[in-house]
Amino acid sequence: MNRLTSFSTRSGVPVARMSLLAVLVLSTSALAQPAGLPEFEVERLEFNPSGAGSLLINSGQLLPGGRFRLGLIGHYENKPLTPELIDPAEDDGFREVVVVNHRTTGHLVAAYGLGDTLEVGLQVPLLLSQEQGNVSNSAFGAPEGGFKLGTPIANIALGIMQQSESFPVDLAAGVSVGLPLGSPDSLARENSLRATPRIMVGRETEGLRAGFEIGADLRPRVAIGAGDNSEAYNRLRLGVGVSSVGEGVRYEANVLMWLPFGREFLAAETLVGVRGPLSDTFEVFAMGGMGFGDTLGTPDFRVLMGMAFGGMPPKCVAGARHTPSQCPDLDDDNDGVKNRDDACPTDGGKVDAKGCPLKDEDKDGVEDVADKCPAVAGAATAAGCPDQDGDGVQDSEDKCPALKGPADRNGCPDQDGDGLDDSADKCPAEAGPVDRQGCPAKDADNDGLLDENDACPSEAGLPELKGCPAKDSDNDTLADHLDNCPSEAGPANNQGCPAAQKQLVAIKQDRIEIKDMVYFDSGKSSIQARSNTLLDQMAKVLNEHPEIVKVVIEGHTDDRGPADFNRTLSQQRAEAVREYLAKKGVAMDRMEPKGYGPDRPVQPNTTAAGRAANRRVDFLTRYADDVPQAQ
Repeated sequence: MNRLTSFSTRSGVPVARMSLLAVLVLSTSALAQPAGLPEFEVERLEFNPSGAGSLLINSGQLLPGGRFRLGLIGHYENKPLTPELIDPAEDDGFREVVVVNHRTTGHLVAAYGLGDTLEVGLQVPLLLSQEQGNVSNSAFGAPEGGFKLGTPIANIALGIMQQSESFPVDLAAGVSVGLPLGSPDSLARENSLRATPRIMVGRETEGLRAGFEIGADLRPRVAIGAGDNSEAYNRLRLGVGVSSVGEGVRYEANVLMWLPFGREFLAAETLVGVRGPLSDTFEVFAMGGMGFGDTLGTPDFRVLMGMAFGGMPPKCVAGARHTPSQCPDLDDDNDGVKNRDDACPTDGGKVDAKGCPLKDEDKDGVEDVADKCPAVAGAATAAGCPDQDGDGVQDSEDKCPALKGPADRNGCPDQDGDGLDDSADKCPAEAGPVDRQGCPAKDADNDGLLDENDACPSEAGLPELKGCPAKDSDNDTLADHLDNCPSEAGPANNQGCPAAQKQLVAIKQDRIEIKDMVYFDSGKSSIQARSNTLLDQMAKVLNEHPEIVKVVIEGHTDDRGPADFNRTLSQQRAEAVREYLAKKGVAMDRMEPKGYGPDRPVQPNTTAAGRAANRRVDFLTRYADDVPQAQ
């Protein structure tokens, strides 16, 4: 194991004085090496009893009420106890000794959910073997091996919040308590209680779960050896774990760190593992990793293998591995009956109220309970009875069994097929809607508007001109209804106005497009003077085009600032534009202001240009009230 410190940083004693001290120490064996080992628990690794997410890191996810998990783990550690002794023969005045070279332990781990917010757990270690390293028995007194009880650990965890749409993580608090019941001769018991209070946080995303623990290992102070790495005392405990989620093989990676409150050094371990299910409730797993730092209880490496029964319930999602009874709110056979109410939860298709398949004696697709002719194959449209013409009226009740007709006419056809009985049809040979007494709608000029709604029924025209054709009074190739200056010739790219009159608005089919912005004072609805020219042109266009019966003035903002404030501000700005146009002669009832705030962006709000584009005023138009059009 790599030593993390130098002689000068650990002792602070000059070399000459250290050499003298070493001679004195070596002359008295009681001072050089203690005649025995203190009561001390070598093992520092704790497990996550529920196994939810990670095997080591509790990520705030607790077992639901009534659920349990029972695990058995085999655990090997290499060189978990390597303190230092004073040795002048070494370059830095210290010699590392291996008190425990190999250590093998079995762990029984259990957890149980009490309600949905409380979990209790127990970890019971049993020391199976322990091999001493390069230290004589007379120096420390060799730690015993064999079958010895280790320090049992009781766990309790309280759920605070669960991950949801309104809260991003699982959050829990808990404490583990090490009971002084192990074997003192095997380095498997503290001389008093030890505790580790902690906060656990976790979040699950698609395919992964991450967890974080922060806590404090509170334990009695113990010193073995002479170096700064030879003391165990209170430490801050940090743990981070990432694991895959799902039904099959899962993987995880964990990092554990201990930050000392005393003079010992930082220690850390990294462990990775794999877990595989053998059934819905039984899994096996393996894990291994390296230790960093030479503080007491930190091995060079450790390896774990085990199995567990029970644990978190299966994911209740369609297609996941579970039994119907484990997920009562699902409908596994897709028959419309939830598992809890389904007497035949794995038999789908057409079912009765209890979820069991319905009988169909004549195999016509109509179940016997709904089949009026259960022994004779028929049509579903005729309640399972024969229906020669397929009109939904069974042959025994159809006055025209070979000709398709509606049921309300006893299966006989409607001559023109317009759904109106011929006796009530004023145009029986010509199909027409019922509200026109069976006569068709007419559109003589084929412009899409019915004659009764067409202002020019004999001339094809545009819907926005009530069916009349477009005109070009000034012969400048731009139709009057799109021309800002319909009585003055001008180029089309200047909206039909003379070139000297630069146009800032353009009439489109559903809107009046502006070629500049309407500028307002920041955070206010007052219009800046530089927008007057644009709005004056807007008023002129509206006053000269009465065919535009309505203009909706929409105010929009970017997403900076409170959304409700922006909606109110955009409404006030739209109203300010309406007030300005009304002062220029546009009738108030032709204008409707609407403020949408940040709700309808035209570009992403992630750039300055995008936000500028979203701060806008739009003018949407309607040319005439809705009228029926020809089909």
